[in-house]
Amino acid sequence: MNIKYPYSTKGSTLLQKGITEMPTIVSPILPKVGVCAIAGESDSGKSSFLRALAMDIATGKDQFLGWQINATYNSVIYVSTEDDEFAISYLLYKQVGSSSHYEMYENLRFIFETDDILDKIEEELNTAPADIVIIDAFSDLYDGEINSSTKVRYYINKYSNIAKKFNCLVLYLHHTGKRTQNLAPSKDNLLGSQGFEAKMRLVMELRKDPSDNNYRHLCIVKGNYLESSYKNESYKLEFLSNMTFRNTGIRVPFENLVPNNTKTDILETYKPKAIELLSNNISKAKIYDLLKAEGLPIGRTKTYQWLNTLKSICPDSQEV
Repeated sequence: MNIKYPYSTKGSTLLQKGITEMPTIVSPILPKVGVCAIAGESDSGKSSFLRALAMDIATGKDQFLGWQINATYNSVIYVSTEDDEFAISYLLYKQVGSSSHYEMYENLRFIFETDDILDKIEEELNTAPADIVIIDAFSDLYDGEINSSTKVRYYINKYSNIAKKFNCLVLYLHHTGKRTQNLAPSKDNLLGSQGFEAKMRLVMELRKDPSDNNYRHLCIVKGNYLESSYKNESYKLEFLSNMTFRNTGIRVPFENLVPNNTKTDILETYKPKAIELLSNNISKAKIYDLLKAEGLPIGRTKTYQWLNTLKSICPDSQEV
C-alpha cells in the first residue's frame, strides 16, 4: 500500500535517493547540512579562518585550502557579534586588498544586530538562500548556563532546525577552555558542557604552532562521517600577513602539538580544589561541573578516574 504518513519519511524513500557519499559544502570536511563548530584559544585566527572560508564560497572559488567547494548558491550569511561594520570593513580590506571587483562579495552578507537573531537569519534565508550561516561567536548569543547540557542542546536545536529547513550548514565559532593549549587537540577542550560538542556533526580546533607563530594547526577532533585518518593529525596552515591561510600540505600528529607542559602539570593547579571538594563529600559529577567551569581541560570520564586517585589522600571522603 502506498500510504502517505503525516510526519515520517519511509526508509524505502530514503534509499531511492541513491546517496552513496555524504553531501558536503567543503569536501570531504564540512557537511552540506547540519551544525558544526570551529574552536580555539584567543588570537588563534578563528574569525580570520571563517572570513576566508566565507569569501571563497561567496566569490565562487573552486577550492578552500585545497579542498573542493561544492556550493549551491555561492552565498554566506555571517553573524558578527564581536566586530562592528567598521572593524569588518577594515578586516575584509586587509584580507582582500585593493581591488576594483568588490561586487564579487555581494553574496557575503553580514548581520551585526543580534536581537531576535533567529528571526533575522530565517528572514534572510527566505529572502535569498545561503550555503552557510556562520555564527561568530556562540557564547555571545547563548545566554543560558554554559555547563547545562540540556539547555545548550535545546538552544542549538533551534539552529539545527534552520539548517534542515533551508538545506544549509550552520557553523559556530566557539572557544576552548583555559590552558587547553597545553593538551593535545580534543573535543574535550571545548568550553562548557559536553552538550555543545554532542550536537555538532563536526568539530575543528584551530591552534597556534607551539614553536612558530606564523603557523596554525587545523585539527579535526570530531567528524561523524570522516575516517579516523582525518582525526589524528593536524593540517598545518601558514597564517599569512593578510590574515588568510595557506595549506602547507604538512600533517602533524596531535601529540606533537603539546608544549613541554604535561597534563599532570596542568592538573596540579586543580588538585587542591578537587581535594577540598572530595573532603566535603561533593559528588564527582558536581566536582566535574565546578572544575570544568574553571577551565578543567579533560573530559568527564578521565576526571572521574583522576578523582578516584585523589580519594586515597582524602580519608574523610565517602563514595559519592
